[in-house]
Amino acid sequence: MQTLIRNASIVNEGSVRTGSVVLEGKRIAAVLYGKQAYEKAKAYCRPKCHIIEAEGQYLIPGILDDQVHFREPGQPEKGTMEQESRAALLGGVTGVMDMPNNAPPVTTVRALKEKYKRAAESMYVHYAFYMGATNTNREEVLSPVLPGCGLKIFMGSSTGDMLVDDPATLNLYFKEFKGVIATHCEEESVIRSNLESAQSRYGENIPWQEHSSIRSRQACIVSTRKALDLAIQHNSRLHILHVSTLEEVEMIRTARRNHPGISCEAALPHLWFTDKDYKELGSLVKCNPSLKTEKDQKALRNALEDRTIQVIGSDHAPHTLEEKQNKYLKAPSGIPLVQHTCQMLMELVQKEQLSLTVMAEACCHEPARLFGIKERGFIREGYFADLVLIDPYKKHTVTKEGLEAACGWSPLEGVRFSSSLTHVFVNGTLAVKNNRIIQKPSVSALM
Repeated sequence: MQTLIRNASIVNEGSVRTGSVVLEGKRIAAVLYGKQAYEKAKAYCRPKCHIIEAEGQYLIPGILDDQVHFREPGQPEKGTMEQESRAALLGGVTGVMDMPNNAPPVTTVRALKEKYKRAAESMYVHYAFYMGATNTNREEVLSPVLPGCGLKIFMGSSTGDMLVDDPATLNLYFKEFKGVIATHCEEESVIRSNLESAQSRYGENIPWQEHSSIRSRQACIVSTRKALDLAIQHNSRLHILHVSTLEEVEMIRTARRNHPGISCEAALPHLWFTDKDYKELGSLVKCNPSLKTEKDQKALRNALEDRTIQVIGSDHAPHTLEEKQNKYLKAPSGIPLVQHTCQMLMELVQKEQLSLTVMAEACCHEPARLFGIKERGFIREGYFADLVLIDPYKKHTVTKEGLEAACGWSPLEGVRFSSSLTHVFVNGTLAVKNNRIIQKPSVSALM
């Protein structure tokens, strides 16, 4: 089967150029630019080739999300591989890297392999999984054959009981683990001290705005400094997740001059929301690390443009609405956002807060490079045809009825986006058309 995407604005490898793309089977057969591109493309096509008229639309590679929490195994009421990957697909995400803080957590090679088996049966997008580190699973982490995209180290406690706070264990992991070490950086001692102070003032009725004071910028700065020092000392391959403060950006910029093996991610919650949003949205935007100031948000966006921050991830982290309606101490942290990844970023593009080429670089190209994902993340001849076609002028309003994630809620309900996804291809299969899933594509492990 062949498809010709005609006269799209192709966003790829630092440029936006009008061209046509021919898909054949699972692959990209031809990428042609210029006024004669369509005529040349027709030479590749058989008589029954399906033609998509894409003038005025943007064509980007499928988004590769380096941080999602799909909650399977163990918590189907929060999310399942099937439902959350369907949500990802609608967000233009064609590949995900899922975190290990499941129930029970994925901290053994056996559990990691079992998770891959589950994914092969359920997923609507390509997938890879992190191994989870603890203070006591050293032999598993340093196994000679460890499938997955990297090692996740929680240097601050978050959803799940996976805090790694033993200095000797941390040092060992940074010294001996040879793959990507992805860190959640928040200093636990700082958080505990801040929480005790908040409880002494408010008891159980801690205001939502206090979350940014409890899980404070200082907690992030102290922990990120520790991770950077360990990475430089041991020449580790460090990837810092959901950077949230201006100070961390500056620290990382300096550290990368000494050690280019350091990379980092900005997450959708911190690019879209700020601490001012607690007033209206309360627990619905409670996440870890906490939301920071508009000044911090601007620093993150600028750091994406100058490539100090290499990657954008969704940090999709669903919980039930019932859980979220608890008071502060019992309401879990996490926001479900992956279904609207592409539209959220396109909104930033249209507001000139993010450039289109950087969006493709941070969501598609760089994750493929950093994690060694072969033949995806770019629009190149011979690569797998994971592609997203965006109409920048077709408005779309988020409704509860249209949500795909199992939790059934979003802090974006009522938001009217300027753009819509008209087509999403996975391995050459048209899986989404006009914001609707039309078939389940054939998918596989990313690595």
